[in-house]
Amino acid sequence: MRLVPIAAMLALAACSGSSYGGTGPTPGPGGPPPAAATVQATAAAVFTPANATVRAGGTVTWAFGTLGHNVTFEDVPGAPADIGGANTSTSIARTFPTAGTYDYECTLHPGMQGSVTVAATTTGGGGNGGGGGYDER
Repeated sequence: MRLVPIAAMLALAACSGSSYGGTGPTPGPGGPPPAAATVQATAAAVFTPANATVRAGGTVTWAFGTLGHNVTFEDVPGAPADIGGANTSTSIARTFPTAGTYDYECTLHPGMQGSVTVAATTTGGGGNGGGGGYDER
């Protein structure tokens, strides 16, 4: 019977994941990173996911629950403005125009940290293996 191999393939496909952090559409294999991601700031004092990945020009939204958190970025060129205060029951977004890795922390909860990886766009792309406009280095 052919049902067993088909069922095994469906189960395997359901278990596959993405190497990109955040929520939202998952790109296909070798596809560009998403334009947006969401990071949950949890009551357990962790950022989930700890590393979000977006394309250059992409947006990351921090969703704050019932425990107050902030987002303070490492002082590096290209980092967006911090999200100060003790935010609860709200979502706040930041756009990342420049490729790089941006580490951040919640200064209210020692050890609560995360990062945003922003993939560089390239010129050209498309046609004869051009890579679709994203640098996958």
